[in-house]
Amino acid sequence: MSDMIKEYNGNPYARLIEIAKLAQKDGVIKGILLHQGEPNTGDTLWPQKVKRVYDNLLKDLALKAEAVPLLAGELVSAGEGGKCASMNSIIAKLPQVIKIAQVVSSAGCTAVADGLHFTAAGYRKLGNRYAIAMLSLLGYKINEVE
Repeated sequence: MSDMIKEYNGNPYARLIEIAKLAQKDGVIKGILLHQGEPNTGDTLWPQKVKRVYDNLLKDLALKAEAVPLLAGELVSAGEGGKCASMNSIIAKLPQVIKIAQVVSSAGCTAVADGLHFTAAGYRKLGNRYAIAMLSLLGYKINEVE
């Protein structure tokens, strides 16, 4: 991933803060979306690591935790042949560490043959679930559209 990191001047976190501050000039950050990749599947310390990053984001962007939930999506599910589906049980523990965190289910989101990525339809379904989760946290009642 070193080539990808170079695209962010060697510091992806600093780039994230930079673009988030630009967004704050014209808008309000209402939530943080997170989608875990496969490189550290099985890392039981993952929720604590995410909390450190989340806490740093709150501090660096002058945000209040009670106003900025963290939405974390599951990886491709076992039912869809997910090679890293075991990580979903670790992702499920995130709300125990970050009280305002919510896990977004990937159940039924179709995957491509590699067992790591979703199909376009699977991504749309997962994105729809992210939107419903965020809107519900903002007080709206929305039903999932298949």
